Amino acid sequence: MKALVGIDAGTTAITAVAYDTSGLALATAMETQSVDRPDTRQAELGMGTVWDRTREAIARVVARLDEHVEIAGVGITGQGDGCWLIDTSGKPVRNAVLWSDSRAAPILENWTADGTMDALVETCGSPVYPGMCLPILTWLAEHEPKALERATTAFSCKDWLSYNLTGTRATDYTEATVPFLDRKTGEFEPAVFKRAGIPEQSDLIPDVRTGTDVVGTVTSDAASGTGLPEGTPVVAGAIDVVASAVGAGAVAPGDGAVSLGTSLFAQTITEGPGADDRGIGMAFGIDDRWTTAIGSNAGTPSLEWVCEELLEKERIEALEPIATSAAAGSGGVLFLPYLSTTGERGPFTDPNARAGFVGLTSEHTRAHVVRSVYEGLSLAVRDCIEHLPTTPTRVYLTGGGSRSAFWCDLLADCLGIELLVPETEYPAAKGAATLLAVGLGIEPSLEQAGSQLGETERRYEPDGDIAETYDELYEHYRRTRHDMQPIWERQAKL
Repeated sequence: MKALVGIDAGTTAITAVAYDTSGLALATAMETQSVDRPDTRQAELGMGTVWDRTREAIARVVARLDEHVEIAGVGITGQGDGCWLIDTSGKPVRNAVLWSDSRAAPILENWTADGTMDALVETCGSPVYPGMCLPILTWLAEHEPKALERATTAFSCKDWLSYNLTGTRATDYTEATVPFLDRKTGEFEPAVFKRAGIPEQSDLIPDVRTGTDVVGTVTSDAASGTGLPEGTPVVAGAIDVVASAVGAGAVAPGDGAVSLGTSLFAQTITEGPGADDRGIGMAFGIDDRWTTAIGSNAGTPSLEWVCEELLEKERIEALEPIATSAAAGSGGVLFLPYLSTTGERGPFTDPNARAGFVGLTSEHTRAHVVRSVYEGLSLAVRDCIEHLPTTPTRVYLTGGGSRSAFWCDLLADCLGIELLVPETEYPAAKGAATLLAVGLGIEPSLEQAGSQLGETERRYEPDGDIAETYDELYEHYRRTRHDMQPIWERQAKL
């Protein structure tokens, strides 16, 4: 029996799963980690710690496999964007700056004012947000120039882990598209660094590979720490957003995927890049396949906050029977789900955005409040989908929130689209394994690999009458969050 090892290095947890070639999980291991926040708008992780946690997860999975199982290869995905710098010897230059970091927000304000943002969008096809590598490098050039002088390569999370396994410095198209590739040619464009005012940093970006490319094999040092056989092939992989879509089954044009997790992410698969700059377009590097994604900082922390701080409940599941006792629309209560201290990044960027309830009166009950939180998160998902270049014909749901039948049913009504929940518990790791299967020739294409390795567990169809209610509520939501922006700006100055 052959095993495909898929690794998903998320922000707070690292998961390793060994699958057989039919998609059955043979062994699983997870390691947790905590994000460091040196300042209000900053989010970092120790690069050495992330590798240690990953190595431990891999070792535990390998130890749990039967002796007759042969490890065919390793596929890696992980939290996207950010800036993971190493020096000539391969040692971290500093802590990794994460995708959720917004220290570079003032730089983007300047880029918007002086035309740099427009030039970047013209090149790569998508706007840049503060947690991307280019603005972070620009911030480091201004605030930590000595650290940047020592850097020789800028990775994303998965690329850093691949380097530790193979010693190869590489990235993939999904990570590099924004803002380093020319969307018309698909080639690396060093001019973006010149436009950002850091032309000398263009050498930091490693070779760009297709996600199914074998970038190297497991070294003897990595083998001794992980239990993987020396010489095991490792593919380039893809950013977690794309890997989750692939693992869920969204691989064909017209498919969509939504992740209901710590953050919300919506995407749609297309042939070629979108015609405009809505969302973040990422090339697969496979045929002419692209995905366009929009991520919101809103997510399940809003439910956790209500659970712990308002209702003093231990588990989110306790919220559902409360929410179901209120009708769609929550009696006129609207929740704006911008609870993150870093504000919002999609479909609009505002580091000052904050959460709030609108329309509360003394006649409202806790059921109205709780349901409004589910609805606010669902409206945030719709807000993302409405801003994608094309509306998907069906959507695959992933993330912890997809385990809630109540939320899935509500979301189907809110979006007015058929929703499918895949059987897999770890779609990003499954997606990494799927890319690996194609890269090793075990499966001939992503479509056939998705059909072979994945199955749909549940389907949800929208209720037309309730969907009309949410059509009205969405228009109110969209206008309200727009009208709140000057209030958030004033609030931030207090």
